[in-house]
Amino acid sequence: MSVAIRPVEREDLPAVADMLTRLADHVHPGLVPRAGVAELDRYGPTGLGLFEVLLARRGDEAVGLCLYTYAFSGWRGRPGLFVEDLYVAPAERGTGLGRALLAAALGREAGKDCAFVTLHVDRDNEGALSFYGRLGFTVEDHDTLTIEGAGLAALLDR
Repeated sequence: MSVAIRPVEREDLPAVADMLTRLADHVHPGLVPRAGVAELDRYGPTGLGLFEVLLARRGDEAVGLCLYTYAFSGWRGRPGLFVEDLYVAPAERGTGLGRALLAAALGREAGKDCAFVTLHVDRDNEGALSFYGRLGFTVEDHDTLTIEGAGLAALLDR
C-alpha cells in the first residue's frame, strides 16, 4: 500500500499532535510539546493559517508530517520555507518518505517562488543531521537566538 501525502484537515489534528509528541520524545526523551489539538486548530491551517502541515498516511495510519511556515531572506531576495517539524514514523524511515514530504511542501508552494528551505536540527540528533546532509542541506555557522516569556514581555513593555 502506497503512502499518500496531503494537506492536513481538522480531523487529522489528533494524529498531528501525537506525531509531534513522538518527535519531541525522540529528540529529548520525556519532553512533551505544548502544541496539542487546540493549539494546532487555532493557529494552523484550520484556524489562523500561521503554519501549514502536510500529512503522510499509509492507509488509515498517519506515518509522517511536515509542519512549515514561510520565510523571506533579505540576503537572498527570495522567499523560502522554514520547516519547523519533520516527522517520519520509525517503521517508515529509510523509505524516502522524509524527502517526499519536503518535496511535497516545496511543490505545494511552487507558486510562491521559494528558493530555499531552512530548518533547525538538534546537534545531538545524528540521524537527522545525516539525513539532511544526504539531501544537500548545509550547517550554517550561526546560531538561532530566541526570546519568549518574561523576556518577550519586557521587550514589548515600552
